[in-house]
Amino acid sequence: MVDRIYDLYNVLNDKNGTNNSSEALDAYKNLIEAIKQGPQEKKLALQFIAKFCKNFPAEMTKTIEAVIDLCEDEDIIIRKLAIKEFPTLVRASNDTLPRVIGVLIQLLQSNDTTEVTQVQNSIMTIYHINPKETISGILSAIQRSQEDLLRKRALRFICSRIATLDETDLPKDIEEHLIKTCKDIALELDAEEFVTIIKLLSTLRSMQTLIARQELVNMIISQCHLEQGWNGVDTDRLSLVATFMGHAMSLLSKNVHSTKFVVFMLDYVIEHIDKLPLSSDDKLDLFRILAEMCPFCTEFDRPKERLAKLFNVLMTFLPEPPVESEAGTTTDATPDFQFSFIECLSYGLHQLSRKYPDFLIAEENEERVKDFRLRLRYLYRGASSYTTQLKNALNGKVEGEDQEEQKKTRLIAYKICSNVQIMIRDLCRSPPSFKSNIILSWKPTEELKRSHSESEGGSTTNKNGTGTNTSTVTGPANATNKRARPEKPLYRPPSGGAQKNRRGGYQRY
Repeated sequence: MVDRIYDLYNVLNDKNGTNNSSEALDAYKNLIEAIKQGPQEKKLALQFIAKFCKNFPAEMTKTIEAVIDLCEDEDIIIRKLAIKEFPTLVRASNDTLPRVIGVLIQLLQSNDTTEVTQVQNSIMTIYHINPKETISGILSAIQRSQEDLLRKRALRFICSRIATLDETDLPKDIEEHLIKTCKDIALELDAEEFVTIIKLLSTLRSMQTLIARQELVNMIISQCHLEQGWNGVDTDRLSLVATFMGHAMSLLSKNVHSTKFVVFMLDYVIEHIDKLPLSSDDKLDLFRILAEMCPFCTEFDRPKERLAKLFNVLMTFLPEPPVESEAGTTTDATPDFQFSFIECLSYGLHQLSRKYPDFLIAEENEERVKDFRLRLRYLYRGASSYTTQLKNALNGKVEGEDQEEQKKTRLIAYKICSNVQIMIRDLCRSPPSFKSNIILSWKPTEELKRSHSESEGGSTTNKNGTGTNTSTVTGPANATNKRARPEKPLYRPPSGGAQKNRRGGYQRY
């Protein structure tokens, strides 16, 4: 049969200029049939089909079917050879591109890494032949498919192989086509795929303008369906919205606003968090999201009502000062100061009150604010005591195998207490001041060290990291930690943890 294939090749080669002849057409058809023979015949026939297919456009459908059959062969070498020839078919006829791309995207599901690599290389070769149609074909395949693995790998391919191309290989018009096509399918994707698309779009050169960033935030808002509100009990929906909000964080700026997210949290979420069947860590994450969103919030409707909700929730975390007895003594019990939660809520109130400074001095709030300041002063004394202990611990020698862990934990706890003190000083002024800039405690550890070395300072919001979870004043470290920490007899940090890298791909210390 191998000799017969060479005879067919000779016919096709001799009549290269007159391939409309019935003899040449019959030879090409027989070459396609030879694909069904043994391994040697398959390899040889495939090689010759690739050489002559451009001369037989009317037979292109059968040609593609034959090559697809080889992609299902038991021999991986034959499969890879067939995959390698797909770009040749596209060069021969651009009409084949949609189907070829569809097949190649299906083949990305292979378990063999070398086969997947060949598939990726073939797609990239086709991309350089016709970039726009290739992008459309890939995203169309993602949109049509119900296979999770296919969708995941196809999206990963776009992110890793196409979106990272330089300006020569991904010129502005092609990039704009990629952006448009991604937007067209974005709202039809599941949550994980949508986040991938947002990450992809946010890295593209054309999406670095303020208008483009706001458009991405608007896409996230649409995906969250914030206008539907929240029923106060559906934790799955809340978790999904929180995830999207976390990914919106890196897009925000003084000109790209978080107002709709903040209003959603104030209207529907913060009053219910304490009642939800969530871990302390997850509740803290929700408060942190609100805190990080507040600096980018513009003015909103019903500010008194909405700020009152935030104020009331913060009050639930502020212990009342001990009452002095007739004998002039007070109770010795030390309250459980949940500094991490207080940091988030105080920061939110501090930031939003910059826009509505009259809230804390309004006549109708006079009694509540008076109680608020008493509690803040009591909290300040507790924070001062902890800060002194922590500063001494940070400057002292740490023993044991987990020295770095202990230092990180203490450093974050120190920063939490310092931030709380800064905000208390501002809020207790008459009238309240909101000029201090606060570095939230869950910023990267290196920045925390720099802040500690500069002493009391405080300042910018980090959008991507979180701190380590600290234990309660009188109890052990939170049991939900993914990695247990040994007891620290020298130091028991304040309650309400600060998890490092929890949300958005985070991991704990």
